[in-house]
Amino acid sequence: MNSPRAYQAVALAGFRRYRMFCLLWERQAGKSTLLAEMALTDMMRHPGRTCIYASASLLLGRELILKESAAADASVRDLMKKESEMLFAAAARGAAQAQAANLLFQTADSSSGKILPHITPAEFLELFEAQRLEFRVYHEHNAYSRTQIIAPNVATARGWSGTVFLDEIGFIRTFLELWIAIEPIVSTNPGFKLIMSTTPPQDDRHYCFELLAPPAGLEFLASPTGNWYESDAGIHVHRADAYDTAAAGKKIFDLRHSGEISVEESFQRAISKQGWRVNHALQWILGGAAACDLLRLKSAQTRGENTCRCFELRSDGEFNSALAWLAKHLSPTHPVGLGFDVATTTRQSSNPSVVSVLEQDGAEIIYRAAFVWKIKEPDVVREKIRCILRVIGNRPGGRARALAVDATNEKYFAEDLRRRLRTEVPVLLVVSSERVDKPGLEKPTNWKEYLGDQYIGFLEDNHLTLPPEAYLRNDHRLVLKDRGRFVCEPDAEGCHADTFDSGKLGLHALLGITGTFAYAPTAAPQHNHHRLGRQKGLLI
Repeated sequence: MNSPRAYQAVALAGFRRYRMFCLLWERQAGKSTLLAEMALTDMMRHPGRTCIYASASLLLGRELILKESAAADASVRDLMKKESEMLFAAAARGAAQAQAANLLFQTADSSSGKILPHITPAEFLELFEAQRLEFRVYHEHNAYSRTQIIAPNVATARGWSGTVFLDEIGFIRTFLELWIAIEPIVSTNPGFKLIMSTTPPQDDRHYCFELLAPPAGLEFLASPTGNWYESDAGIHVHRADAYDTAAAGKKIFDLRHSGEISVEESFQRAISKQGWRVNHALQWILGGAAACDLLRLKSAQTRGENTCRCFELRSDGEFNSALAWLAKHLSPTHPVGLGFDVATTTRQSSNPSVVSVLEQDGAEIIYRAAFVWKIKEPDVVREKIRCILRVIGNRPGGRARALAVDATNEKYFAEDLRRRLRTEVPVLLVVSSERVDKPGLEKPTNWKEYLGDQYIGFLEDNHLTLPPEAYLRNDHRLVLKDRGRFVCEPDAEGCHADTFDSGKLGLHALLGITGTFAYAPTAAPQHNHHRLGRQKGLLI
C-alpha cells in the first residue's frame, strides 16, 4: 500500500499484534483494500499458507440470480465490479512486492489450476463473480501460498484451513451460522487469524451487534489513528469514523457542486440522516425492525441469571432434571401462569413446542422456565404438561392460575387438551386472529397483537425477568414489528419465536384470567432509538 493513512497503518500493526479483530470503518475508507494487503502480507510471510477471502458482494450477487429486479441486479453488479477493481489493483501491488522480496506472484483459475499471467480486468471480474479467483505467491518452484476467493456461506466455508478475511460482514444475513462454521477453520493452528470488516448493520438483530457493539457509555474522540476498543464479546475492534478519517486526510466532496465540505456539512446535507449515522458516524442504532429491544432483552436476561432457565429437551432424563430444577427454584407462594405454544411434528425444520412457566411478584413478572421440545406423540406431550402442573401444584401456594394454549393452528389438539386437563387447571384457548374487546383499547385489535404488546410492555418497562440462555434471546429477536403487526422470520433450525409466543400466553394465563391486572404496563411499546454511548454529539 502506498503511503497508508494513519488509521490504516495502525490497523496493519494490529494485524501483527492480534489473532482476531474487526475493522469498523466508515464507508469508502479502504476496508477491502486493506484486507487484500493483509492477505498478501500473510502469504509472503508464511510459505504454504492458505488465506480465505470472503466478501458479502459475492453472497448478494448469488441471492439476486433468480430475482427479476434489473435495478437491484445492476446495483450488486456495480458493487462486485468495484471490489474486483480493488482486488485487481491489489494484485498488481502484490506482484511488485513479491518481486522485491525475490518471490513470484501469480493469478490463477482455482477451478482449472491454470496460471493467468496476462489477465484483463474483464476476465478478472468474471473469475471473481464465479468464485474461481486465486492469488499465489511462489516461495519455491512448486511451493506456494494462496488466497482463495469464496462466497461467505456455510457450504463454501467448510473444508478450508488458514487465515480468514471476511469483508462487509454486516451484510451477511446468516452471519451467525457462518461464524459457527469458521471457528474450527481458525482454531486448528495458533498462527491462523480471523480478520473482519464492516460498518454497523441496519438491523440490530444481526449477530454483529452481539460480537462488535462497543460497551455502553464508551466515548470516542476524533483521532487520525482511529480508536481501538474491546467489545463485550471480547473482540478487538479498530474504529475509524468520518471524523477520524477526515483527521487522517480523507476528503469529502459535495454530491451536487463537487466542492470539498466538512464532516459536519456532510451530515447536514445527507438525505438520510440515520443512514449517515450508521455508514459514517458508525453508530449502532438500536430498535430497527425487531420487536424486542436488544438492551432491554439483555437486561431482563441478566436479572434471570441463576434463577431462570430455558431447557432444550431431547430425552426423558433431561426432562426429569428440568422438573427437579423447577421444583427447587419455583416460588412457594407466587401466582403462576403457564403458556403453551403448540407444535406436534418432528421434522428437522418444524417448530418446537414450548411450555413457559411465569410468576408474578408484585409488579414484576418472572419467566421462571421454558421447556422446549420436538415431540410427535400427543399423549407424551399431555403427560409432560401434567408433570409440570404437578410440580407447581405441590407448592404451598397450590396449582397454577391457568394454562393458556395457542389454538390457532392446532384447534382439535387444544380442545382435547382443555377437556383432559379441566380438573387440574383452567385452560384458556387463544386464537391469534380473533378480535379482542377490552376496555381502554384505542383501536380494534386481535389476540396476537394484544398479547404481544402486553408482553413487550413489561419488557420495555423493565418489569420482566427472563432466562439467560442465548436460545431464548435469539428466538425472541426473530419477532419483528411491521406497521403495527407482529411478524416472524423462522431461522434455519425451525425456531419461530416460540419462546416469545409461549411467554405472552403465560402472561395472559397469569394476569388475564380474571380480566384485571395487578400492574398495567405501557399499552404499546414505542421503540425509541437508545444510545450506546455518546458518539461525536450525534444522538441516536
